[in-house]
Amino acid sequence: MKQRSLQSKLFIAYLSMACLILFSFAAFFYLFVAGRLKESQISAMNTLNSSFQSQVDSAIQNLDTVSVNINYSNISKSILDQKFDLNISDDMLSQMSDLFLSLSGTELKAAQVNLYDFSGYVLQAGLSTMVKKTDSSRTEWLQKAREASGKKIITKPYFTYEYSKSAKYPQWMISVYRSFTNQYRRGVGVIETAKQCKSIFKSIISYEKKNHNVAASVYVFNNDGELIYPYDISEKNAEQIKPYFTLTDDSQTSTRLKSPLTGKNVYATRADSKYTGFTYLTVQPESFILAPVYQMIKILMAVVAAFLLVSVIISYRLSRSVVKPVKHLKHIIQRMELDTLGQEKVTSYPVSVNELEELYQAFQHMSDNLKDSMLELTQTKEQEIRARSMALQTQINPHFYYNSLSSISVLAENGDCDTVVKMCRNLSMIMRYITDTGHTTVTLADELDYVRKYLYCMKVRYQSSLNYHIDVDESILMQKVPKLLIQPFVENAVRYGSDCAPPWTITISSYVADNCWKITVTDTGPGFSEEACARIAENLAKADQNPGLPALKINGLGTVNVYLRWKLFCKEDIIFEYGNNEDGHGMASIGRYTVQEQINIVTDSTRKEST
Repeated sequence: MKQRSLQSKLFIAYLSMACLILFSFAAFFYLFVAGRLKESQISAMNTLNSSFQSQVDSAIQNLDTVSVNINYSNISKSILDQKFDLNISDDMLSQMSDLFLSLSGTELKAAQVNLYDFSGYVLQAGLSTMVKKTDSSRTEWLQKAREASGKKIITKPYFTYEYSKSAKYPQWMISVYRSFTNQYRRGVGVIETAKQCKSIFKSIISYEKKNHNVAASVYVFNNDGELIYPYDISEKNAEQIKPYFTLTDDSQTSTRLKSPLTGKNVYATRADSKYTGFTYLTVQPESFILAPVYQMIKILMAVVAAFLLVSVIISYRLSRSVVKPVKHLKHIIQRMELDTLGQEKVTSYPVSVNELEELYQAFQHMSDNLKDSMLELTQTKEQEIRARSMALQTQINPHFYYNSLSSISVLAENGDCDTVVKMCRNLSMIMRYITDTGHTTVTLADELDYVRKYLYCMKVRYQSSLNYHIDVDESILMQKVPKLLIQPFVENAVRYGSDCAPPWTITISSYVADNCWKITVTDTGPGFSEEACARIAENLAKADQNPGLPALKINGLGTVNVYLRWKLFCKEDIIFEYGNNEDGHGMASIGRYTVQEQINIVTDSTRKEST
């Protein structure tokens, strides 16, 4: 799992809470308002539908009222003879025309009234007033009227030139047919009352003209699902609109469906007239109905974005106010060193949170206690290191003294006074160097001078069997090193390098580079065995796991002592090597890197075993 900073976690937590509240409110507001807006639009469509139905039903009812009044008028029956022969005189035609107009009223409920007999004549009054032979196109409707037994028959819209003054402009009409009876209630003819479609659908046409840009689509169907309105479109377009009738039913006042014309979602409100049998559909695209909702969404999103921006700023400031003191404390800890421990007072930093204030106080208390503890520990450590270094200075093979004194005795017996004097002088300087506890570090020049006197004493003992060479670059002679750092290597070289036939040679050489220097002690003996290398490696590993100088023993752990003291002195800049050179002879090296940025070394990588 990827780790995040405390500030980012707090920021995300605060912002998530703000987003949850904002978006929950926005979703609730949207659903609530959108539902109300949609209900309002659909209610308006239902109201509009009802008004269309009322106006059209009223117009059809007026036509039907005129036909009923004519049918029950005794005047019409008195004008016509009992045979009901419409082949009448002009005077009778004028009387019937006046009668029809008076029954239609001043508002002209019917623009045209036609009275048909069964002998093939029709009496017309209104837009056209005459008596003529019946048109064969009316035969179907006349037959339906006779079979309806006095019930009204409403035709589909049709266009005709019959009532037009000009043959260029036909009129769209709708007719109501009803059978005509005589005084004996016998059907003797058929009454037709007709009116222009533009008058019957006046309210729909007026609505579409006033709202032509945003008007809903209005469709009117009869009982058979045939399109009644719009009436002046092609049969192809009428067939495309017809599926609206089958996609809705009278059990629902509003329906959401896919438009058969555009394929887009629309809302349709339906009203069915029991009087005419017409079905009224008002269809509006969903995008138009939800347009206020979409506008509201834009406003709502702008408000949410503004609140979200404020939430981001507040969340950032809150998270930063909590994390900033923690970061400040972190920087103090990063800058803290043993020398500056306890100097910087964190309690002076202003904190607005009680828990962080307690954390600061606790850290300050810990820092002060840690400083006191570190001072005590440092003093104790320095005393321990001084005691161990002093103890190591006294750790020299007692056999060296025994052998040196024996050599002096032999030289005195042989009368070699000069050599005895020089030997005693060197031995005295060696003892003074070792027993001087006032200094634990010396220069390489002083250490090599001590090693040179030590090798001189060993040369006196072994005579021609032992040779030594010291070749160290003068540029490093002033480097500081712990006292008795090289002598244990030389002592081991003499001890183990003489485990073969003489002559034996001890060589002390140096290597100097731009970023390091190294002193190497080499003998001409048989070299390190595998068991010896393994034992030394094990002792060094234990020393790394258990910091501090090991228990001091005569003739024991000289290599480990040198390693630990040199590591304590150099820290990570240490160079420490042991093993066999290319000729199979033993070698041991100490050195130091002088440019810290050029190295990245751990202790194990500095201990190399040569084969």
